[in-house]
Amino acid sequence: MNESQISVRYAKALFQSASEQRILDRVNKDMELLSSTCKLEDFQYMLVVPTLQPSQKIKLLASIFEKHFTKIALSMMDLVVKNKREAYLPGIARNFMDFYRKEKGISKATLVTAQQVDESAMESIRALIRKAYDSEVELTSSV
Repeated sequence: MNESQISVRYAKALFQSASEQRILDRVNKDMELLSSTCKLEDFQYMLVVPTLQPSQKIKLLASIFEKHFTKIALSMMDLVVKNKREAYLPGIARNFMDFYRKEKGISKATLVTAQQVDESAMESIRALIRKAYDSEVELTSSV
């Protein structure tokens, strides 16, 4: 089974469970935090280091996230680590956020400019896109 299928399956299961419990917004915040944490070099290393046992990784993840995550997100991470799939956590978070955006009708866009754009201009552009495509917009900028 390839990486994409594994990540999608875990993300879909988490999404369905969060939807049933009506905590999609909260779990999406958890996945945003997980996604940004997965970009840290030390965290990436901890996920793939072979000398750490799954029980040790579960304890580390719990100590990092237990104050910030919902129980369902912590349970998903425990399951992923127990199944030795922790390397897929970034993909699971990314796929969950994609499912969330699709459910909420949120479009994702990136504005590329030659100079830094102030927040009022970003809000104006966001409003134009929102009106043109009749959907919410998650707008990021890149210089």
